[in-house]
This record gives sequence, C-alpha cells and structure tokens, in this order.
Amino acid sequence: MVSKDIIQALEKSLSEKGYASLLVCGGSSPLKIFEELTQIELDWKNITISLIDDRIVSSAHPDSNELLVNKYLLKGFASYAKFISLNNNHNLLIEDVKEFDVAIIGMGPDGHFASLFPSMITTTNYLEVSAKPAIVITEPIGSPEHKRTSMNLSMILKTNNIFVVIPNEDKLNILKDAKGNKSLPMFYLLNQEIKKINILKTY
Repeated sequence: MVSKDIIQALEKSLSEKGYASLLVCGGSSPLKIFEELTQIELDWKNITISLIDDRIVSSAHPDSNELLVNKYLLKGFASYAKFISLNNNHNLLIEDVKEFDVAIIGMGPDGHFASLFPSMITTTNYLEVSAKPAIVITEPIGSPEHKRTSMNLSMILKTNNIFVVIPNEDKLNILKDAKGNKSLPMFYLLNQEIKKINILKTY
C-alpha cells in the first residue's frame, strides 16, 4: 500500500490531538492514494481536508480540483471528513490552523508544484521560505490556463509531514533535475531546511 506512511501520520495526529488535517493536490498523481484512503477506517469525522491549490472555476467545472476531490476522495470511509474549499473558505485555513499534519504534493513537467510556476521565481516572493505564510491569487497561468488560488511555499511548510508524489519515471527524472536546478520551483521545496520532504513513488 503506497499510502501507509500517510495513514500512519494521520493516525498519529488523531491519537495525539484528537484531530488531523490533510492537504491534497489535484491532477492524476494522487488518485491512487485517494483510492486507498477511501478504503481505510480512520476517525474521518475528525479529519479536515483541503487543497494546496485550485483553479478559480466553479466546483462543478471539469478543471476544478475541488470536483476531483469530491469525486475521488470524499467517498467510502473518507466521506465523513470535513472539507474546506480553498477557493471559497480559505480564510478558515489561515484563521484556525496553526499547522497542518499531512500534505500530498504533485509536480508538473515544468517542475511546478501547487500553483507555483517557474515565472514566479523571479517575479514574486511566493517561493521564498522567509515570506509570510499566505494563500495567493495568481493571474491566468498553467495548463489549463486559469486564475488560481494557491498556498505559497512558506504556508505549505507549516505542514509536519510533506509527501511529494512521483507517479512515473518521467516525473522521477524531473525531480532529480529539480534537486540542483534553480529554474524549477521544486528546487525551493527540496532544498529548504525547515521540513523534511518525503518522496512517495506510486508506480
């Protein structure tokens, strides 16, 4: 089971605090993990789920990460979890959560993660660990091209257990490149010294 470390981290938080938080990405990379989580009997009613980023579209739009979470994660045992919409209620994440327990992060072919793209490295402070933790609104960017809501890097680093999901060899090669390539956003996640990054292969 590829999700065993994620499940253990959630169980630890539930045991120690009585609740847990899970941040997830969109796209196809986490779908195997979602499928496994829906089949696990956890205390889901005390787990809060939200997204690391989303496209600013209707939650019924095919490009919506919220739609993907509703379709593939919030079912089975996990249907009892509380979901916070990043687009509509992200103030709840800022106000109520001092730290997050688990984050599942995917990566694009250009080395972007969340909605933090290569062009932002020099034009914003979104990838600087010293920036104030924030949820930012981007201009239309990416593929598909939409305005986006995204946590910046320093907010993502409020998470105690960070998992970067690698679904195939191509993504593994991009990850290897990102360890030393400052033109790829993933470089800044992999090379910070605040939190350990766990690499989770799902293939």
